[in-house]
Amino acid sequence: MRLLFCVALVGALAVGGRDVRAEQPADPGGRESASAKSAAATYERLATTIIELNATEDELVKSILIGYETTAQRHLRIAGFNAERRGAHLEAAAAQIANIANEGDKSIQAVRQRLAKAGHTHNTDAETKEDYIWIDGKEKKALLDLASKIARADKDADLSALAAELTKTFDAAVKPE
Repeated sequence: MRLLFCVALVGALAVGGRDVRAEQPADPGGRESASAKSAAATYERLATTIIELNATEDELVKSILIGYETTAQRHLRIAGFNAERRGAHLEAAAAQIANIANEGDKSIQAVRQRLAKAGHTHNTDAETKEDYIWIDGKEKKALLDLASKIARADKDADLSALAAELTKTFDAAVKPE
């Protein structure tokens, strides 16, 4: 039925239609160019907003990662002073470093997955093809290796050296490219 209507409409326009453009001035009052300028200006503002939103998201994720790194460093310091709870603090530090490597804990990852499903992406790691904001595949591996090393640290491990390694690895990962 719709197809029949469309065919009839096209036929009527072809047979009975006239060139309406020949009867009208080319651009009455300059509306076409004003409309194009307005559309371009609006699109430019939209592009600026999108770019700013992406930069805001980048900084939000960076602040989340800084929070994980700060917490991991705190657990490493406490582990050095609290022999009784050393293992628990080392495990907690390792968990925080894993959160850095994964650019978020489970709740943050759920938000990122929701954004990805909606088509919002960031950088794509060339080797792993994973989406990331700050932590690429190489940095992720280095952080997960460090987390493992800290989780397995014995009572004689040099925690200040591990803390320094975390600082160096983290700073390199969140340094603007």
